[in-house]
Amino acid sequence: MNNNEYQAMPCISSHWLKDMLDSPATCYRNHLDPQRPARPPTDSLRLGTLVHCLALTPRQLEHEFIITDYERRSHTGKARYAALTETGLTVIRPAELEKARAIVAALHASSETRRILRHGKKERTIIQHRARGLLPLKARLDIHAESGRKVIELKTIRHLSLVREAMKRYRYPLSAAFYLDIVRGHSVIFIFVQTSEPHEIGIFKLGRKDLEDGRMMWKTALRRFDECWLKNEWPEAEPMTDLDDDPLMMPIPLMTATPNRQRFEIPVGELAL
Repeated sequence: MNNNEYQAMPCISSHWLKDMLDSPATCYRNHLDPQRPARPPTDSLRLGTLVHCLALTPRQLEHEFIITDYERRSHTGKARYAALTETGLTVIRPAELEKARAIVAALHASSETRRILRHGKKERTIIQHRARGLLPLKARLDIHAESGRKVIELKTIRHLSLVREAMKRYRYPLSAAFYLDIVRGHSVIFIFVQTSEPHEIGIFKLGRKDLEDGRMMWKTALRRFDECWLKNEWPEAEPMTDLDDDPLMMPIPLMTATPNRQRFEIPVGELAL
């Protein structure tokens, strides 16, 4: 299962719950609306996904990416790029692959990071079923070190000085607590690596207070999601927390008050990738 297949699974992820903190309508628009437009990945997201693949599951490279030079200025170039994207694979240039390989080389050059990356199950997908009528939960763990009951998250970042800002902006404590609770783990470790040279690395263990705050956020958001799901009502609302909105979120037209509900076929059990 590649990342696109995981994203298509009709289960509640931490990303859904983060959007619920903005409003139920935001969550519906981004994850449930059958008419929602496809969003091409940003340059930073594409690079981060490529680094993950090379660092954690390098054998999946050819199954998830197409490596080729391309241009999208001419009519012919646009048509060729569209044909490439229709394969469902992520299109990257050779220069992007070279940069990602340099970042992964820096990870492997660090004995501590190399040790952390060596153990555990990589890109593990877990599905947790719930009561009848409620959507299951899903999580895709970068690394699940079962013996130590640890979850390891690998993140690319422009500069290590931005770690605290990124933690708040992207609500990483929410996803960390969500993952930890699903696997009944004890700790979450974040590995941040700079995308800019010299690709410095920072390793951070999330503290108890951050995990408690994240747990409160995801459980509050899930209760709200279940209410909206059962009523099939997804209202616009004031943010449920005072956290900053994600600046990468693009404005989208308002939705109808009671959209048509989709029928989902839910996968069963656990998938270890």
